Amino acid sequence: MRMPIYRKVLIYLAIILVLIFFLGPIYWFWALSLRSPTSAFASPPEFFFEPTLNAFIYTFVNPGVNAPQLVSSLIVATGATLLNLPFSVTAAYALSRFRMRAKQFLMMWYISLLMAPPVVFLIPYFILMSSLKLRGTYLSMIIIAQTITIPFSIWLLKSFFDEVPVDIEEAAQVDGASWYQALTRITFPLALPGIIVTSMFAFVFTWNNVIFPLVLSNQSTATLPVGTLNYFATTGATWNFIAATAVVTMLPPMIIFLVLGRYIVRGLTFGAVKG
Repeated sequence: MRMPIYRKVLIYLAIILVLIFFLGPIYWFWALSLRSPTSAFASPPEFFFEPTLNAFIYTFVNPGVNAPQLVSSLIVATGATLLNLPFSVTAAYALSRFRMRAKQFLMMWYISLLMAPPVVFLIPYFILMSSLKLRGTYLSMIIIAQTITIPFSIWLLKSFFDEVPVDIEEAAQVDGASWYQALTRITFPLALPGIIVTSMFAFVFTWNNVIFPLVLSNQSTATLPVGTLNYFATTGATWNFIAATAVVTMLPPMIIFLVLGRYIVRGLTFGAVKG
């Protein structure tokens, strides 16, 4: 049965409206970063203007005040993701495969850490890192980021390991493989899409986090989201610089999801078909 033409038109119109709703703010930030400050809030709004890269040049090239902060964000997000994987993968595998009396309690404990607002942990973390003389270092932000990344990663990875049949590991051990060989050569490769998807989300969560770096960083280790806040002053906000840094902040997660998008599809449909 073919769909009536008017219904197709309504569907396409609805899709266009949804795209405008979600892409409109992104387009407006791109426009703010490429237009001159004098035309940013012209009335009526100017949708067509002569683009300029002055805001990007100032923030990331000359004098490039935000370039070190971009490097700091890459160091913190990459380090937090790499530190997250060994703990979350092993913990999720243990919760998926082994019988534990406190398994449900542990899972509820992890979800409670995700539900709690990060601002609750700021003062204890500040005192802890100050006493350890780690405040202002990359290591402090990488360690504290695990508060967000590890609970989420364990919850996500456990579901992926649950979809890998235990019979496959047992069959490999019957054929002479050790437990470690069955784990590294069978289970981990089968769950690789889930591990990649989890790593992507851990990177993005750390990259976008501004609460912990705002308290734990200093001028030399501040991340890009923290650097963006410097353009809000009592005399006003320089929106073209804010938009330029915000656009660059959006690029790494966008690139990661575009390059590794096929793993997201495989990860979300992992275990959906069984035969």
